Amino acid sequence: MGGSSSNQLTQARALQIAKDSQSGQIPPPVTALLERNIGDLWRRIQAQPTTYIMSKDEYAVFNYYQGRYQNDRVGQQAVARFWNHYKGEGSQVDGARSSSTAPSTSGAR
Repeated sequence: MGGSSSNQLTQARALQIAKDSQSGQIPPPVTALLERNIGDLWRRIQAQPTTYIMSKDEYAVFNYYQGRYQNDRVGQQAVARFWNHYKGEGSQVDGARSSSTAPSTSGAR
């Protein structure tokens, strides 16, 4: 395909650009990549609504678009499954500290 890998837009870079946008003006290639990724992910979740477990990278995209799915039971369950199966540092998950969709794991407050 040609071209340097440094010129390729990755999901992680696209998320960073979108989050860093102060004006809300996100470059069309960034929006296109993120929309394609969330669409693909949502189709996978819908195909396995009670069993699909997102990867850390998938969760990062889902978290960015959480407003779309905050009132959707399937979306809420997908987030809960992610956190129930996630093994690692919460601070390493994009949006982990700011997400209000992460369920309590202790049951106590």
